[in-house]
Amino acid sequence: MTSSSATPQTHRRTSGTNTLILLTVKVENGQTDLGLFKGAELLGTWSATTNEFNTPDELALMVHSFLSMRGLPRPQDSILGSVVPSLTGAWVIALRDMIGKKPLVIGPGVKTGLAMDYKDPAQVGADRVACCTGAKAIYGPSTIVADFSTATTISVIGDKGSFLGGAIAPGIRLSVEALYDSSAQLADISRQPVQKIIGRTTSESVRSGVYFGETARVDGLIRGMWLELGYQTQLVATGRFAEKISALSSLDFQLSKDLPHLGMRAIYVLNRG
Repeated sequence: MTSSSATPQTHRRTSGTNTLILLTVKVENGQTDLGLFKGAELLGTWSATTNEFNTPDELALMVHSFLSMRGLPRPQDSILGSVVPSLTGAWVIALRDMIGKKPLVIGPGVKTGLAMDYKDPAQVGADRVACCTGAKAIYGPSTIVADFSTATTISVIGDKGSFLGGAIAPGIRLSVEALYDSSAQLADISRQPVQKIIGRTTSESVRSGVYFGETARVDGLIRGMWLELGYQTQLVATGRFAEKISALSSLDFQLSKDLPHLGMRAIYVLNRG
């Protein structure tokens, strides 16, 4: 397991994007991740629980509060990747009112630099597009990206650089909620170490099933993908639980916790740079 915070090398270096303050927003069902860039430098990231009932005013206030708390500059533009349709419009209004222009929204018609060898490209979530765009820019073709977020997504970039598809499964958060229906239990499980497969208490047994079970599933899926491809690929892990799963895995993952933000900035540069 290695860690990487590399910047995509495909950025076009222009005077505008070299100094632009850009806000990146990735909205998923369980968690919303935000990042702030100055040019290619990632100044900071933060996360919030996704609430599908948030109004544009509440979302704008949340962003303003995060920026003020960390002493970060006001964004000059933004890019939005949302897989929660009920919140996409609210985020567009919030970012437009806060920044003075509509965000670039990842979706059909937006250039990504990532060819789609997929039956219906419109069905590929913005989160997967962002991760794969960042991975291709940083690591090149022949790469599998495992995103351990609300859902666990495994996305394949083939040896010719196209998005081929992959697998989507309930993530660790969803698995724990199915057992306990409580976010407090998720926090407790997330903080505790995972050391042995045979749990000697209920809590240890749940952690074993969740973390070792997720690791076995992902390792098995990737090995099966390699068999279908006929070759092995590079492996990149991102998302909230990436570090824990990659540490348990028998495969060699490179960690890239900021991969979605790097991918979104690369998409922004392609379209507005």
